[in-house]
Amino acid sequence: MHSIKLIKVNRKSQILKPSVFGCLKDTPSINITKGCMHSCVYCYARGFTDAPPKGEVHLYKNLPEMLERELDRKRKLPRWVSFSTASDAFQDRDEILKTTYTVMKLLLERDIGISFLTKGFIPMELIELFTRYTHAVNAKIGIVSLSEDYRKRFEPFSASPFKRLLNIRNLNNINIGVSVRIDPIIPGITDSEDSLEHLMEKLNEAGVKNISVSSLVMRPSIMNFFQALPLKTAKAIIKNYHDQPRQRIITSAKTRLMPRDMRIAQYRYIKGLAQRYGIHCSVCGCKNPDLPWEFCSPWLDKKEAFNHNKQLALFSN
Repeated sequence: MHSIKLIKVNRKSQILKPSVFGCLKDTPSINITKGCMHSCVYCYARGFTDAPPKGEVHLYKNLPEMLERELDRKRKLPRWVSFSTASDAFQDRDEILKTTYTVMKLLLERDIGISFLTKGFIPMELIELFTRYTHAVNAKIGIVSLSEDYRKRFEPFSASPFKRLLNIRNLNNINIGVSVRIDPIIPGITDSEDSLEHLMEKLNEAGVKNISVSSLVMRPSIMNFFQALPLKTAKAIIKNYHDQPRQRIITSAKTRLMPRDMRIAQYRYIKGLAQRYGIHCSVCGCKNPDLPWEFCSPWLDKKEAFNHNKQLALFSN
């Protein structure tokens, strides 16, 4: 990770911009950095036109001050703010983690709930902060495999599987009901029955009750990032997408999905496996628009979720 240069920059544009898609629709989001140290080879955000050059991550050094001024000007504060839509709030650099702490503390002190997804390790200082605001913290941990070989190849600078399981235990210990996102499931890599069984067993032991799943989506930029993989491995993955039509998924109109029948079989197996361990499993609706919509947003109550689903159903029709 030390080969990645962290560059401090000033944020100039508005911070709290509502998302416009799926489960995050109308919820303001914050990214602590532009770019991400984790360098996951399947990360579509690395392909954004404004993404930093390879080997760089930009930290918004003025983010806390700008956010405070922005909140002071608002007549109505948001109920929730989501983190990590295009980067990870818990990248393993002191400067990033310090900014994350300051920003999250600022929001929680104003009674604004926070929701995040991370493949990093959450320091105890932040766990202690969350202890005072358990009602206002929704946490998701991303983990698709317990294999260190997989992590080093596909998520090279993310936290180890052990540390992510420790995140879950630490959050559960302070009564924050953490859920897990198993995404992306990569064909021929993380979808074996043994791998999924081992993962589900450990999630159950850690006290996980809810998971959401989705298969790898393929974009042109991701195909380029796969050049970092052994040629045989990259070809074996990409061949599953060759004959699939391009369609709009989240922010890209050039996305290909795994064949529908393959995904249905995959999700059916995982749901059955999760049920055996007493874990509820949802399929990511945003990344599977051709399947029945399943809602997995963690911060809306049941009434809001119901209304949100109705709006999405009307939109999809």
